[in-house]
Amino acid sequence: DYDFSFSGLKTALALYLRAHPDALPADVAASLQESVVDVLAEKTLRAARAKEVKRVIVVGGVAANSRLRERLLDEGQRLGYAIFFPSMALCTDNAAMIAAVAHFKYQQGEQAALTLSPEPSLEIPNT
Repeated sequence: DYDFSFSGLKTALALYLRAHPDALPADVAASLQESVVDVLAEKTLRAARAKEVKRVIVVGGVAANSRLRERLLDEGQRLGYAIFFPSMALCTDNAAMIAAVAHFKYQQGEQAALTLSPEPSLEIPNT
């Protein structure tokens, strides 16, 4: 499947470190990152193949990971895919982007009731 969820991963990592007190956290973190990059790169390129696309855009907070960038660019080039990443300044967590929009709206005097429905096409004001 193309499920990118890593639900429970932080808990599993904490439990591992508790059970292995002699493990070097830096080594464990590096191994974890490489494992996650393996999964993300493999599934992303598999999805590109299955959907018959030649261009892939990686966005969100994960797009800031330098190892993922390196891996996808290398494998993408090897397999004939064009891989695109936004500038680092635009590689933010989606929740942070939503919070920024809410902040700007609030500064403009807008407030909404807690019953507000989602509006996926809200424009982000230029400030």
